[in-house]
Amino acid sequence: MDEQDLLNAVPGELLQAAYSDGVSDTLKEVGKIGVDFAKTARLLLFPVQFGAMLQDRLARHLRNAIDRVPVEARIPPVESLALQIGEKLRYEEDGTAVAEMYVNLLSRAMDKERVSDAHPAFVQIVGQLAPDEALLLQQLSERDPSAYIRRKAIDDVLLQDDRDEAVNKAHCSDESKQLLKTLFVRPEELQQPFLLYTYIEHLVSLGLVSYTNDHQWASTYGAVKTAMKETDFWFIRLNGFGKLFHRACLNGGDIDPQKADA
Repeated sequence: MDEQDLLNAVPGELLQAAYSDGVSDTLKEVGKIGVDFAKTARLLLFPVQFGAMLQDRLARHLRNAIDRVPVEARIPPVESLALQIGEKLRYEEDGTAVAEMYVNLLSRAMDKERVSDAHPAFVQIVGQLAPDEALLLQQLSERDPSAYIRRKAIDDVLLQDDRDEAVNKAHCSDESKQLLKTLFVRPEELQQPFLLYTYIEHLVSLGLVSYTNDHQWASTYGAVKTAMKETDFWFIRLNGFGKLFHRACLNGGDIDPQKADA
């Protein structure tokens, strides 16, 4: 029995009774985009499989994703991608960092102008990210490259006052010091700032972030790096895949790590 047969086997009055008003409104909206997406949405919200609470939650996520796409640009998403995202979103509370990334990704998948951003690998990557890591990706998007600093003999994370002190001790011009301070990521904005180095290595392992010396600032600050005898720093950046992920899952969405633990 295929998906459509499964739907047809359920009496229409049961479907109508089981769906809340919010779910029904969402199904009407997705039906305007295309028959295939309407079928996919019904499968995602199938009342025999899922309880009313999860059903309503997923309907809100779907509607949120639709609302982020201009009416004239809406297209049916690839069914396999929509089903994977729907599976993840059923269990994500509204407003969490992870839910925001999934909703952003789904909105890209149904936007004819941005559908090329919706790489299928991003579904699994989002599920592996801590909210702090999402915020760190946002910080890296602000400067290309960015940098992070650490003491050579102690494996601790330097917060803003410690970073400023380390840079101020360097033997370089005041102008160079001020510019260098703007490049550093800001672990003090994270929920768990002392996991910064772990977060960076994880983002590198996911293929989103790379270390780099291929930038004009790298040679400019080579002397500064040498002058900072007690500390060292590295240039890092979003690589091509990381920039695509940022566009698809983070760009345009406010990621607040205070709202989620996952």
